[in-house]
Amino acid sequence: NMSDVMMRHLLGSDKKVVHDPGPEGESGEGDACLVMMFLVIAAAMLITIYEKFVRKHEGLDPDAGDFIEDDKQVDAKAKAAEEGVTMTQVALTNEMTAEEKADQAAQAKWLQPSSENPIKKAVLTLGVFYCLWVFLLTLGVMGTGFKLLGGKSSAKMFDVADNPISALMIGILATVLVQSSSTTTSIIVSLVGADELSVNTAVFMIMGANIGTSVTNTIVAMGHFANKDDLRRGFAAATVHDVFNMLNVLVFLPINWIYPFLEKMTYEMAKSQKPCDGDDCNKTEFLKPYISPYSKGVANYDKKVAGYISQNWCGGQCGVSFSSDAMKIISTEVCTSPGVCSNVQANYEDNWMSGGYLTKKRAPAYIVGTSGDDPAEFHYTKPATGCDSPVALFDDTENWTSSVADNLAVGTCYAVCVDDDLKSKVKTGLCDKRLLKGGLTLDEWDMTDNGAGTFLTIVSLISLCSCLFCIVYMLQIIVKGTAARILRKVVGFNGYLNIVIGMFITIMVQSSSITTSTLTPLAAVGLIGLEDMLPLTLGANIGTTITGIMAATVVTSNPVQAWQVALCHLFFNVFGIVLWYPIPKVRQIPLNGARFLGKMTTNPKWGKIFPLVYTFVVFFIIPGIAYAITAAATA
Repeated sequence: NMSDVMMRHLLGSDKKVVHDPGPEGESGEGDACLVMMFLVIAAAMLITIYEKFVRKHEGLDPDAGDFIEDDKQVDAKAKAAEEGVTMTQVALTNEMTAEEKADQAAQAKWLQPSSENPIKKAVLTLGVFYCLWVFLLTLGVMGTGFKLLGGKSSAKMFDVADNPISALMIGILATVLVQSSSTTTSIIVSLVGADELSVNTAVFMIMGANIGTSVTNTIVAMGHFANKDDLRRGFAAATVHDVFNMLNVLVFLPINWIYPFLEKMTYEMAKSQKPCDGDDCNKTEFLKPYISPYSKGVANYDKKVAGYISQNWCGGQCGVSFSSDAMKIISTEVCTSPGVCSNVQANYEDNWMSGGYLTKKRAPAYIVGTSGDDPAEFHYTKPATGCDSPVALFDDTENWTSSVADNLAVGTCYAVCVDDDLKSKVKTGLCDKRLLKGGLTLDEWDMTDNGAGTFLTIVSLISLCSCLFCIVYMLQIIVKGTAARILRKVVGFNGYLNIVIGMFITIMVQSSSITTSTLTPLAAVGLIGLEDMLPLTLGANIGTTITGIMAATVVTSNPVQAWQVALCHLFFNVFGIVLWYPIPKVRQIPLNGARFLGKMTTNPKWGKIFPLVYTFVVFFIIPGIAYAITAAATA
């Protein structure tokens, strides 16, 4: 490209510039990532000790008669004066609910003028950016941990999606297990591209993935359990994402079940798409290339294994490119009857067939002739006996002709998917491969998949809570007075602008979970109101679908189906925003649902455990039971 040519010219060289990382050393991105995470954990512990045992607390809560006016109140009072209406200023009195008093107090604390040293503020600002960076790294490590623990289990779920409800529940559960809707969506796209999943069924899985991805910020909200008001606000801000997605599904799932309008609409939009070629296949990424080396340095997750499991390559995968005529010959020998090949393998599925014959990658390594009308024995590995000197099934591997077809000798072993030396070219054990393929946890510590997943999940959750604690602590010093007013004015200016802001942030970080998880702590401490959090969340929903569309532009096969899935994801969210946001009274439905869930955390007996119970019931137990029932029925 032009920049590469210019760089070579400036350096006085005709050779292509290639990054040289230098010799491999003992330390790298993985070490740095863990050190940064543990530094934040240590900082959180030191701050806690300082606050509990060293610093004398000053009363920051407003008195009962205090009144803090923000810009919205000033505008409302001016409007009331123009209309000749006397506007009563309501302070922190008994006319307000306990929740309103707490929210007013939280706003007052932020809007109070700050007398802190500017140098101290500057240093703490750098600290906030550092903690945000570690927060992003922690989310990446946590995602890897969940994938190592649940990657294979989530991949197996896609086999039983035979109706919209089961597809929805599988989408939720698979996304929760790997903590990434992007991973779930990529598996769905690969299944649709391999003709192992219909676009219509994929639409319902995408709906489930939309719900499942909101579990991350719900977990983040639990980090505020030490303060009941912060927990209430934070949990309401997190679950407004859940409530919106659930309401969306409640409306559009039945409609799309009755008539698959999303599939048909997106097909008309995507039917002319062509596979990318050459330099056009470079995927656009922004922040991920900077975060990914660190999380991979700790633990590198092998995505291909999940693909092998979801597409059922556990028995084997043939590496020979047979013609359709060759597959007809093979299928005739091993299948019980034309189009019926369920006898070949215990894990056989209907999608193994194409045009009435086995697909070429499903071809066996060897077959053994049988007596009578019984089909030939189908083997992905060489039989233990009678196959020391196999006979080639095909005489000519260019025209795929066979002189022994339809006349196999009983007990004779015939080589099918083999090389010129009649050695098997079937890849076996693909599903048994390790999910962990690199990083400190494998290269240095030699941990198992489950061991590494457990370690990373525990450490990342502790680091996540520590990052949130440090960020909130420093923001309480930095963002006060004028800075708080500016931030509130920006996010409170216009809801539709907030949608654009949320979408832009998500496109940059390429994860709606990161966007909402970063905003949730700000809502928890009262800096962002729930009414402002909703459009930011809706923008994040749109932003993550744009990421999917960008991924669809670089597919090298089945581009129409890939574009259909990406566009279905986009329009599912766009239609939801059009339905639930523009009309103020309708908008109150998701807002009131989130407020109710937030208020449930204030119960004196079980309020603090409610978020945990809610998360397990909504994201694990209900989808898990539905999946178990579907799997049992399918079996």
